[in-house]
Amino acid sequence: MKKVLLSLLALCAASGLWAQDYERMSAYEEELFGSKMHVNGSFDALRQVRQYWNQEYARLKVYDKYQIALCGDGEAVFKVTMPANLLFEANEATLLFQADGILRPLLRLLRGKEAMASVVVACCSDNNGSDSYLDSFTRNRARAICSWLEKQGVEVAIYGYGIGNHVPLNDNSTLAEREENRRVSLYLVPNRQMMKLAKKGKLSIDKSMADR
Repeated sequence: MKKVLLSLLALCAASGLWAQDYERMSAYEEELFGSKMHVNGSFDALRQVRQYWNQEYARLKVYDKYQIALCGDGEAVFKVTMPANLLFEANEATLLFQADGILRPLLRLLRGKEAMASVVVACCSDNNGSDSYLDSFTRNRARAICSWLEKQGVEVAIYGYGIGNHVPLNDNSTLAEREENRRVSLYLVPNRQMMKLAKKGKLSIDKSMADR
């Protein structure tokens, strides 16, 4: 048992993100877009992917509005969550001017021939409205982000989903809780390029940190 525990601790250390930084997908999200999140690879390949994401965590943690976690198969999907009010005015689905600066740090993983991930955009709301309205509203917000990514030259697969109030973080009983429920998550899913390099043991950490 002690050896098993030590092995698990070593795995967490190698991945760079500890257990509290791992998030399980909800059943609703799994049904809605879980098929876009599957990552196949050997133990060694997935470990290298987690090390790569650890470098991105070190780069992006300076943005204090980002909440970063790993999720998905082998904890190989890099999830970045931010408050919706950083990107949108209340009750609007048009991106604010400041959204460019909020989203831009993620672009270098998604552009060019060496892009390392596809992206799933998921927008959530509070409970202020009917389910049908909130589903449509958050879907429009997701489309706005997907459109922005395309205009920035992102050519990898981009998927947008409106989650509405189906996956609340809390019960919406206060203004602060409703604000917390209004959020945007970008799931960066390793693509073929990334997994090809990881399987060959050639996923360069130094290269991932280079300016592009």
